[in-house]
Amino acid sequence: MFLFIPVVFKVYCLHAVPILVFFNISGSFVNYCLVQLSSHEEGKITISYPSGKRTALIVNEAHQKICKAIFKSDKVEKTVLDVLTISNPDEVVAAAANIVNVESKELCKRNSGSLLQKKDHASLMSFTWDKFHKELEIRAPNLLKVVSAVVSDIPVAPAEKKFMHILHTIATGFHGRSQEMSGLHYCTAFLLVHGGCTQRDIQRLAKLGLCVSPGSVHNKLASWIDKLDEEIICLREEWAKGGQVKYQLVGDNWDKNIIPAFRTSQQKTLSLHLFNVVVVVDRIIPTFTRIGNEGDRKTDVPGDKEIFIPSIEEQSILMDELVFLFATSVIQNVPQMKAEFLSIYPVHLHHRYTAQAGEKTKQYPLGLFDTNETKTADMIQLLRDLQSRYVPFQNDEIVESVFFGGDRLTDERVQCAQQSVLNGDTASSRLEGFISKIEDFHRLMNFLEAICRLTYSAESAGDRGTAAYFRNLLNAVNVKGEVRNAYRPYKLLYYTILDAMCCVLFFQKFSKTSDEEIPLPHNFQNLSSEEKIAWFNGICCEILQEYFFESQTDIMKDLREILTDMGHPENYYLSNLENGRVQCHFCPKSYTYVGSLKVHEEKVHGAKTPETKRSTEKVKDEVGNYCQLFFKLALLHRNLDTAVDMADGHRSVRSAKYELPIYVKTNKTKYAIGSIHLISLTEGILDEEEKERLIANRCVNLQGGKNNNMALDEYVELLNRDSKIVCSGYQTKDSILRHSKEFPHIVNFVKHYDTFCGVTTKKGIHNLPSYEQDVKKIVKELEDLNAFLHVEGRKLKCKTLCTNKNIFNDCFKGFATLVHRHTPLVAFHRLRNKTI
Repeated sequence: MFLFIPVVFKVYCLHAVPILVFFNISGSFVNYCLVQLSSHEEGKITISYPSGKRTALIVNEAHQKICKAIFKSDKVEKTVLDVLTISNPDEVVAAAANIVNVESKELCKRNSGSLLQKKDHASLMSFTWDKFHKELEIRAPNLLKVVSAVVSDIPVAPAEKKFMHILHTIATGFHGRSQEMSGLHYCTAFLLVHGGCTQRDIQRLAKLGLCVSPGSVHNKLASWIDKLDEEIICLREEWAKGGQVKYQLVGDNWDKNIIPAFRTSQQKTLSLHLFNVVVVVDRIIPTFTRIGNEGDRKTDVPGDKEIFIPSIEEQSILMDELVFLFATSVIQNVPQMKAEFLSIYPVHLHHRYTAQAGEKTKQYPLGLFDTNETKTADMIQLLRDLQSRYVPFQNDEIVESVFFGGDRLTDERVQCAQQSVLNGDTASSRLEGFISKIEDFHRLMNFLEAICRLTYSAESAGDRGTAAYFRNLLNAVNVKGEVRNAYRPYKLLYYTILDAMCCVLFFQKFSKTSDEEIPLPHNFQNLSSEEKIAWFNGICCEILQEYFFESQTDIMKDLREILTDMGHPENYYLSNLENGRVQCHFCPKSYTYVGSLKVHEEKVHGAKTPETKRSTEKVKDEVGNYCQLFFKLALLHRNLDTAVDMADGHRSVRSAKYELPIYVKTNKTKYAIGSIHLISLTEGILDEEEKERLIANRCVNLQGGKNNNMALDEYVELLNRDSKIVCSGYQTKDSILRHSKEFPHIVNFVKHYDTFCGVTTKKGIHNLPSYEQDVKKIVKELEDLNAFLHVEGRKLKCKTLCTNKNIFNDCFKGFATLVHRHTPLVAFHRLRNKTI
């Protein structure tokens, strides 16, 4: 029942008039107050009760101010607090503390649902400052205001550093109140582990309340081990039932030397050889219909050796790719062309899977395995373990083999392991759940190393126009030693020289120098963007036709003729193969091995193997030929490099046909074999769906963007680098292996942390302020040298450099034999044919 009573509010002053104010107040007990102030600033307050009145004299100045505020009814609460803050701050602080205490107690209560109490994998991997801030705004707004006042005098924006200071301070206070409120402290501990902080130092920081203890970190990460491949197991089960989403494995050796603090005869440098494995989900799903089962796989490749060199049609495709690269180089380094074409020329070369090239991929690191890939027994055990867990089975039969990528050594060791168990009764016992393949980052590195064998020598530093000369001109002191140990500096030097060569050839086409303007068509400004690009591409095509293709339609003509001419000395033994045995050229005898046949023909028939001599034609202009050779090889390398960046798998695989002759020429047999296997897999061994999966899914994309892809093995190298930093706090093999499954979680969390904290990291070389100036320096040198004009009599002092601009015509020595020896018949255990 509500009782409405009128309240009379009277104030008496020297010349005051009584004021009546009526309020509707509910309840059985109502206070009425009346304030009277004298001329001496003394006030009298009267409180009326239903039973009577009570009057008191207000003498305290602060209380008088409060009474005035109540009478004025303007910002009463604020005025009262302002007065009390000055007159009695301790009481105000005590009241605020009680409010904060209530909020904190409620939030830190067990099972309160606070974000800091959620320490499972999903919660920590999705923790953000915004989520925590929103929770505080709803459940502890007064606490948030108090701490914010400590940190800043003005409101703090979420993007500011102070914003995180506020939230971290509150989280630390909550953790001190309740050990359950440790979500953010786990995050801090993960960062310390990632940075290689020792267990002892983490324990010291835990005592300060900055993080949780090392034991808590280890227990938490150990409970997440099943999370590493939880989604992969689900995908495997769906794959076994006919699902379309598939995946592949990528691995690489993980080597680390641990140096003892005190070296003794017992405590020596510990050399660890482990193995890192990553699962990458296929981004592109081919639309082919699978016919048959695993037993219906093709068992051979076409016998035509021409498939190992590019056809005329493939060279035509190469022309379009090189036109794009050449045009892009000119646009980036010629100011006039940049002004005209930068905004209209495409930055991405369209291919079949361009639409998917910008999508982020899903990858799942599985951690380190106690496997030395140089030991076959270790590889067999590793493959068995991985096959039982990640290869789809149905009724104990392999549904489909999984691709296993890596560098050439990993590829070879997987095949050796399969060869060692070739006598198994079932496909699974023969480890046919995996098809090994070579990845692109190590191809790029070794292709550049082969190019450097032909075009780089420190002894040629005095020869103007050579790579070593330009290295000294640009003071590129980081270009030294083996290419494998300084790949990016070498690549940067070669690309700088290549860009300069493109500019020189472009100016030379118009008989101009780099200081002059290029004459444009008279109606150029009236042309559409497509017409401008067509004119520009036409000019680039003419230049490439002259200086790359030598005005020919087939740059592999001589090599193709040797491969198809069985009467050529290079095919001396291949021409007499019958039923897998080599026939004697002079009698009916046949042998299993060529070595036996050589001995027979020499001893019985006195015949020697005919030798193939290379062309002895003298080069009249060594400098010009060298520059043109450099231009061709560097352009081919950039073609493969950009194919990886743009996720153009078809271009990447076609590039193997251009790499193979160079590998043969430079005696890089292992990667020549890798190219032969890659070509064979895509030219006949695999069925159409497997072939397209192999070609289309050769990259990972971590950040999105059509030109931001990287090779699978490069991603594994990055994980190796990160995990070596993480494990620096562990100094024994047992401790590293015991925590090895934690490393992927740590690395993943740090990436998530960088995202929600706005931490940006540099990947590679981003800031090159001198690159354009370096290109201009080389352009001037090449123009002064007339590098691409034929000048007879120019010689190079260094005789180790290759000066044959028609390099592919000089790669026939041993090419046919190598191809025949290493052409595989099946997708597994692809080892050489010992007969040849």
